[in-house]
Formats: sequence, C-alpha cells, structure tokens
Amino acid sequence: MEGYDKLAALMTGDKGLSIFRSFKRLNAKNLLYLQAEIAIKEKELIEIAKEDRESKDADREKYSSSVRFMKGFVEDQPSEQWEKWLQVRELLEKYNTAIAQQAQLLRYKPPHRRDLKIFRQWLSDNSVWSTPAECQQWFGGPDGENARDLVTLSGRYDNVDSLTRWVFRAFVPFWHKHVLGFYYWLVGSKKTGDIEMGTVYYNDEKIVRFTRVTSTITSSVIPATSMLALYLIENMILRLIIIIVYNIGFSIIIGLLAKARRVEVFAASTAFAAVQVAFITNFPRD
Repeated sequence: MEGYDKLAALMTGDKGLSIFRSFKRLNAKNLLYLQAEIAIKEKELIEIAKEDRESKDADREKYSSSVRFMKGFVEDQPSEQWEKWLQVRELLEKYNTAIAQQAQLLRYKPPHRRDLKIFRQWLSDNSVWSTPAECQQWFGGPDGENARDLVTLSGRYDNVDSLTRWVFRAFVPFWHKHVLGFYYWLVGSKKTGDIEMGTVYYNDEKIVRFTRVTSTITSSVIPATSMLALYLIENMILRLIIIIVYNIGFSIIIGLLAKARRVEVFAASTAFAAVQVAFITNFPRD
C-alpha cells in the first residue's frame, strides 16, 4: 500500500487524524465572485423590467403581474426578462449552496496540536506525494497559510471531559513511550502495531470507558471519605476545615471529571457542603 491509499488508511484507522485543508480563502473568493455576478445580473434585470413597464406594449406591461406572459404565452418564446430571471436563478442556486457550505465549513475546528504533530511526523516518515504542492498541503506552505487552513472532521477531544482529554494528550503518549517502551526493552521485544502503516493504535472508546469508570468511582469515594473523616474527627474546628478542604477538592474534581457548566459545579458544591453540615449537626462529637 502506497501513496494516497496509505494515507486514506491512516485517516480511517484514527478519526483524530482526519485532517484536511478547508480552502477558506478560495471559498470566500468564490462567494464574492458569485455575489458580484448576481449583483450585475440584478441590475440588468431591473433595467429590463423598467423597460418592459414603460414600453407601452400591453403584453410587456403585464410581465410584472403575470409570469405566464413573461414566459412567452403570447409570442411562444420567452421574453428577455424571463431569460434574465433564469440566469439569476441559476446563479442564486449556486450562491445559496456555496454560502451554506461555507457556513458549515467555518464550524469545523482546527486539529489539536498533538494530533497535527503526530500526523505531520507520519507524513514526514512516509513518502506519499510526487509534487511539492501536494507535499505542502498539511505543512506551512509559502506564507504559512496552509497550517492555518487545516480543519479536522472528527476531533477525538470533542464532547469529552477534562480527564479524558488529559489521558488522550498526556497519559497515552507517556504510557506508550516510557512504560511500554521500558517493558519491550526489558523483555527484548519490539513494539506491536501496524507494521505496514508504521503506527500503533489505542482504542478511543476503551479510553473513554476507562475515564468514565474512574469518574464514577471517584464520585462515590469522595462523599464516603468525607463522612468518614467527619465522623472520626471530634474537634469542630477541624471538622469545618475538613468541610472546606473537601468542598474545594470536590469542586475541582467535578470540573475535571464532568462536562459541567460553572453554575452546575456551584450548585453541586453547595449541595455537598450542605450534606456535610447536616452530618456534623446530626452527629456532634464535642
């Protein structure tokens, strides 16, 4: 497998590497050209419509109120105004399609710097293209425009919490490079992976599942350890300190482990503090 076949296989295997150029400048220029063409045709159409209204011709004067007459009901051939309308309609269809596509294109996010680094490293290690222009598609280009023009179709970090993003960005590379690297060095074995593609894949779904389990366990342990600490400590001042410390820690952890808004974090922290206060009220030790 060589060339674009190999590159397509890489993108298929890792959705985070589905990185393409958006050609925003060319698309914007295309919209501007279409807009200018429509503006010119619009002016011509207005002038033709004015001539028809002021023509003193009974049939032409009806064009403004009868599409049937404009289409050539009487003369068996379309009028000049109708032909101009058809030209405008064709341009409008192209313009409306292009502007909707451009709006969608602008919603795509740029690739994460780590994914882009891995992708470029793979491209540098694998000869894919035959021409310089193709080679520069994912790199800087003459003025650096290409790098700013890149978008990803399916970012692995979308709709995940901060813990999952940290696992993707930091833990997985550290695990692969240092932990697994040391293990394979220790046993005298080579790293496993796709030999043809020169890559090692980690299942995104399994990583997300692992972080969800971690979040669930953490959310259960924090309240339980808080109640245990408050029960074992007799001094009220220390109890209040424990409440403050746990509440700060709870807020930080909720912000990291859950995709929660600030108001939701605030509400959860307030409720957690209220539970702790109720606990020490019902179980006084002094």
